[in-house]
Amino acid sequence: IDQSWIIKAAGIRQRHIDQAQSVNLYITNEFTMRQVLNLYLSAYHEKVKTLYYVRSRSLEVEECESCAS
Repeated sequence: IDQSWIIKAAGIRQRHIDQAQSVNLYITNEFTMRQVLNLYLSAYHEKVKTLYYVRSRSLEVEECESCAS
């Protein structure tokens, strides 16, 4: 699902909620920081109060020599 649709739906729901809702965005490692920033700015304009992002896959870290022993 396009994450901008999730933000738009959350903005519509937020108009009818007295308190804040927690909205999670599921992004992949291919997202750039500019794309994440655009999602946050879109959420701000839609008046979404709380926004988190969750990577669908963990970042891969190469194993170091001292960790391998």
